[in-house]
Formats: sequence, C-alpha cells, structure tokens
Amino acid sequence: MPDIINNVTNNLYSASGHNIYVCELAPFNSYGLYNQQFKYFGGYNTAKNLSGSRSHLWDLYLLGAYMDDRASHSSGYFFYKRFSYNNYKPLYCSNFTDNAGQEIYAPIQNFSGLAVLNHPKFDNYKYTGSFAFNPIISTRINHQQAAESIIYRASYIPLYPLIFCSSIPTHKSFGPAFLSSFNIKVDGMDKLGDVEIDCSLVGGRSVISPDNVVTYRPNLDPFNQYIKMKSLNESDNQNITDESNNFADKYRAINLSDCAFYQGLFTGKNAYNDFGNAVQNSYSSNNMPRYKIVSMSLSIQQSIDLAFTYPGYSIDTSLIEFADVAGPRFASLGSRRVTGSIRLFSPQNYSFITTNASSLTLYFGGVFFYSMKNVDWQQPTISIDPGSGYFIEYNFTCRLTEFTAFNGLNNNRVSEFLWKNL
Repeated sequence: MPDIINNVTNNLYSASGHNIYVCELAPFNSYGLYNQQFKYFGGYNTAKNLSGSRSHLWDLYLLGAYMDDRASHSSGYFFYKRFSYNNYKPLYCSNFTDNAGQEIYAPIQNFSGLAVLNHPKFDNYKYTGSFAFNPIISTRINHQQAAESIIYRASYIPLYPLIFCSSIPTHKSFGPAFLSSFNIKVDGMDKLGDVEIDCSLVGGRSVISPDNVVTYRPNLDPFNQYIKMKSLNESDNQNITDESNNFADKYRAINLSDCAFYQGLFTGKNAYNDFGNAVQNSYSSNNMPRYKIVSMSLSIQQSIDLAFTYPGYSIDTSLIEFADVAGPRFASLGSRRVTGSIRLFSPQNYSFITTNASSLTLYFGGVFFYSMKNVDWQQPTISIDPGSGYFIEYNFTCRLTEFTAFNGLNNNRVSEFLWKNL
C-alpha cells in the first residue's frame, strides 16, 4: 500500500485531492421534462394541430427552471441543482478541462485602427469541456459505476443534458451540457490495453454548479472508516493495522480481456446473458481460435446547434429575465453519426466478418454494451506482418432501427442502439 500524504497549506487544496462529479439534469425516466420536446404547430394557445410534433430540442432556460431539487443562484442569473450524493456521482477522470466562455470580448474597430473599446460577443457565452476516464471493475462495490451509467445513457440517448462539477471551491462549471463527441476504445496491439473513454462537451450557461461540493473518499471494511493517512511518526504504529492498508473494494481498469463482439442483435432484459452465451458458443476449447481481437472502437459524434435569443422567458404569468451571461436559450441536435472499427489478428488471411449489412453488438466491459441492428460495413483493410500473420481491420457505420422514437415516449428504441438496461 503506498504512503498517502495530503498537504494543505494556507487553505490551498491540491487538485489531486478532489473529485469530479457528473449529474443528470433530465433523467431518462423524467417524462415530464421530456414533454418540453413536444411542439404544437402554430403555438400552444393557437394550436393548428393538437397532435403536434417532437424534436431533439431543449429550452435550456426552462430545463433549468423545471429540473428537480433546483434553486436560484444568488446572482439571479442562473439555476443550480443542489449537491447530494443522490444527484451527483463521482467520476475518476484522468483529465478534465472546461471553458466557461473563451473569447467573450472583441475589440471595436474604428477609423484610426486602434481598439479604443471592447464589446462582448453574446454568442461566445457558451460552455465547452472535455474529459477522459477508464471504466473500472471491482471485486465488490464499484463507486464509479453510477457515473459510468450516466455517461452510457448520454452516449445512448441523443441530446442528453448533463452538468459537471468539482470539489475545488474556486472552480465553477455550467450547463446544461451535452456530449458533442463520445469515443470508447481499447487497443491491445503491444500490451493488454485498458478501455479508454474520452468525451467532449458543449452547452449553455443557464445552470451553474452548486456550492459546498464535498470530496468523496473510499471506505474501509469492516470498520466503515475513511482511509487513514500514514503518519510521519512511525512509532505510533498507525499504519500496521489491517484497516489502514486494505481497501474494501479492490478494483482495476477494464481491459481488452473483458471485451467482446458478436455479429448479431441482442435485446430485452436478458440481452447481456444471451450475448455472453453466443460469444462462448462461438469458440471451442478443443481448437485454437482462428483470430484474436487486437482493438475495438466506437465513436459517436453529435453536432449541437445553440440558439441565442433575448435572455429571458415567460413562465405562466411571469416574465423571468436573465443577464446576457446566461448564454444560449435553445440547443438542438443538428446531426449525429455513429462509427466504429474492429481489428483482428490471424495467422491466416480469412474473412471473419460478413461485410454485408448486418447486426452487430460491441461490449467494452461494465455497462458499455452496444447492440446495433443496422450496420453497414466498409471493405476491410489488411496488413501483413512477415513471420507473424495478418491484421484485418473492419470499419462500419451504424444507422437507425425501425420505429425509432424520442426519449420520454416509453419506447426502447431512441437511437442507433437497442435498449439493454439503462
């Protein structure tokens, strides 16, 4: 067990001693919030067609005003969701970067060529960010699993609103934020690589992260105590007790040995078990496998359009006004594309994947299970390594299933993927 030293000097907190949290602003089963995506033709009071229509579009101001466990920020410009472990889930990121509004001010040009004054550019009041992490597997309790499930849902459901925060007191983040890109990959070319996930965010500024965000620390078993820091004084023998040197929950990063794929479709409550049985039945312990997975990847790219309007909105009989710092009011889904790749190694040049349009299921360990009904395959790329074998890479592009609907309609088809267990 390594020594843990946590130095706090003059009330300055090291970043490594803090947490990143992720929170769902509109959980997938909050049907009332998703009714905002229902639009009447001609306007609500003068509806020309009561059946209306749905769209992947959020009113960011209304979303903040109607989300659960909300409160108004002291500035009066933002809403926030109160911090609790029920709302915010710890995510152990390898890196996290965000931007609350870069290049807000631009110089005013004039006849002399000198910038006498600057002016704010309203359309730059938006939130962007990026982060990366490794999914983990635990012998008992995975403290990151709830956060992994949230990220999984955000990759699965188009335009899924989130907000991130940290326990660093001086750090503020904004939302609602949406995944503009989601990339999950595993590479075992040189070693048994770990599964890596990196994401990019874009969104509004009508929701701000809460204050008094605390640091989450793992517990010890059986005493349910926080981990004890090793003392500089060895004579107190504090560090030789079992509870000081063993975490209750051993864990490791999910790696290539936990991943699998199958050219088939699996749905319903038993989707994962059916997938596992199919994968196992495709191998024989009496014969050497004809190929091995070298790498797999899945990429989801979403183009999100932000609309800036008058910084205010009406609710019932009241008019709520914000300052310009509240950012864009509307976010809509411009486009979405799902692509991926599978790279195999074989001592012989066989065709292992049927490149006709087919179903495909990718499993990256943990909750990251993606079953796709309609996959179009590119032609494979083959690399020959003399004295070794063949490396065959298959790339694909995914399309929608039949009867795909919007979230909030109690439909299990909301994107390119089939519902497993969100």
